[in-house]
Amino acid sequence: MNFYEQIEAYLSDTLSPAERADFERQLAQDPQIKKAYEDWLYTEAIVQKHEAAEQQVPQLRALLEPLTREHFNEKPMVAHRSGRVRKLMLAAVAVAAILLLFIFTPASVDRYPLAPMPNVVVRGATDQGKQGGQLFNDQQYQAALPYLKAAAASDPGDVMAAFYYGVCLLKTEAPVVALPIFEQLLQSSSAYQEDSYFFAALCAYKTGNQELAQKYAAAVPRNNIYYKNAQRILKKLK
Repeated sequence: MNFYEQIEAYLSDTLSPAERADFERQLAQDPQIKKAYEDWLYTEAIVQKHEAAEQQVPQLRALLEPLTREHFNEKPMVAHRSGRVRKLMLAAVAVAAILLLFIFTPASVDRYPLAPMPNVVVRGATDQGKQGGQLFNDQQYQAALPYLKAAAASDPGDVMAAFYYGVCLLKTEAPVVALPIFEQLLQSSSAYQEDSYFFAALCAYKTGNQELAQKYAAAVPRNNIYYKNAQRILKKLK
């Protein structure tokens, strides 16, 4: 099987236990397979969002059409509608202002891409890591934390579990605890090694250790997904 056939079989839970273990080992150690898997999950998430949005179209249209007829018809009902239309216009201006503020505000060090945690969309998954991973992917980091901690503790050699536990700690404002986890991952030869330079730099930055933050941020390779984020940290340190 090629990468994508393996990924599809993995997510559909059709691999044997031995095949699953082998794929997860490759996922943790092979950057090419890791990237293919992350790209697959990103694509799947986008498709799901589009499908969910399409399901909401009839409901949205049902809400908007009466408002359109009431506020934007050709009948001279200015007195009746002016106050409400003014509110709608003010709301639109407020939204536009927020968007402009977002566009022109310098990017924060906390704005970085993050792939969903693998191995959590398998049907019927019930173990700690998968429960924690599902919560993590739903951005419920505080709720995910104890599950991911247990998963990482149960298998110290599982670099994937360690990496996402570290990120979860960072997301729950515990960079002091997360830093040694990423520093340990820097000593591995796994697919998470390069990414860990950025997260170690971010932890060091958040704890006020500028020298260490600069060291780790400067070590992020140019072809790494977090290179620009690492450069952002370096600029903050100048």
